[in-house]
Amino acid sequence: LPSAEEIIEACRVFTTSYFQLGFIPKTSFFERIQRDEVSDFLLLSILCLSARFTPCLIQRYGSTTKATERFMTAALERVPHELYNTNLENIQALFLLSIAEWGNGDRDRSSIHMGVAVRMAAMMKLHREETYELPPDATNDQIIFAETARRTFWMIQSQDNLHSGYSSPLPFSCEDITALLPCGESNFLFGIRPAERAALPSTPPALANPSLVDSPRRPLFATLIQSHSLWGQVARRACRPGSATLGPTSEYMSMAATLRRFEESLPTQHRWSIWSVKVWKDLGFELAYLSVVMVIRLSNILLRRMYLENIKASISTAKDNGGPSGFWKPVSDELFRDVVELYQQIEVSFTMREQTEGYPAILVFPIYVCGSLALNLWQCPKLCPRLADKASAMLLRCLKVITDLQHAWPMARKWQEGLQQAA
Repeated sequence: LPSAEEIIEACRVFTTSYFQLGFIPKTSFFERIQRDEVSDFLLLSILCLSARFTPCLIQRYGSTTKATERFMTAALERVPHELYNTNLENIQALFLLSIAEWGNGDRDRSSIHMGVAVRMAAMMKLHREETYELPPDATNDQIIFAETARRTFWMIQSQDNLHSGYSSPLPFSCEDITALLPCGESNFLFGIRPAERAALPSTPPALANPSLVDSPRRPLFATLIQSHSLWGQVARRACRPGSATLGPTSEYMSMAATLRRFEESLPTQHRWSIWSVKVWKDLGFELAYLSVVMVIRLSNILLRRMYLENIKASISTAKDNGGPSGFWKPVSDELFRDVVELYQQIEVSFTMREQTEGYPAILVFPIYVCGSLALNLWQCPKLCPRLADKASAMLLRCLKVITDLQHAWPMARKWQEGLQQAA
């Protein structure tokens, strides 16, 4: 491992440029690094993600690629030694190693390591609320540790939703999850019990008390997990073989209504606005905020994108192609209205971004989706005549942004190449 100072710099990059909301209580964690109390496996897994954005490590190893490869190799060498040691730091390390492998394009190994992290989390009962029960006189450190464990579980659940598809079922079913959602950052860092917690829809505590789902006081981290859960539902449905050939069904209408209700219930500060991006950036949580608003737009887009061929056919044949009379036009209008709003989010966020700042690989995906649908609209203006004049500019801008971002992550490079070839 590098020196403690270099590790702390890399961990700061990790907490500011990758997971701004996560399971690391920054102050106490950095002190533990200084005292050599954090496992090497966990530190190596953090460095797998952040080394490519950490100047001192890039300088030490000669390039972003060499720095990343150095820590990926070292982390993988630790896996056989830690595989049967079930503890919180090993769960965190395997989870982060899986995320790094996914960003590097190694989906199979990523899935295996995520699966081991999931099984360890289940063995430690991190999905159960009783695991986090503390005595009335619990110390600040005990409260912080319990919250760290809770956040570890929810990050696993949340990231697995982000990577969802037909062949990737959820690690934990909702009926088995009694754990409530994370508290706000201030409570976490100071080790203070929150006055209330939100719940994930369809889990037992949410069914017992529905007001826990849409509390206007829920923190951004809770909203982020809820939004990623909705994305997982949409993604698994959209990737189901033959689902798009069925035409609109009650399932489609129900999912559209669920997304609409969720967005309407959001606290004002969690809804999309340029002002909110600026405020969250000043607070150091703009990537987490963007992960909420972009995933909400992506969910709405993907729900309708799966019917794009039906929409195109209804335009070319003047028939309704599996939908009720006049059904496809408003679906198309909603689809491209959401694409334009997603483009606005991309434009604002990357205009504000410093070129040297790090970013998670998954953040490139919305740009790919936006660009590919802008290409469809440019090729077929009848899809949404009202917005067709914006298509060319959106496509060109998305191509530029995705090209600028694709160097750090092989997975992002694949999206960039796909969009470039299609255009």
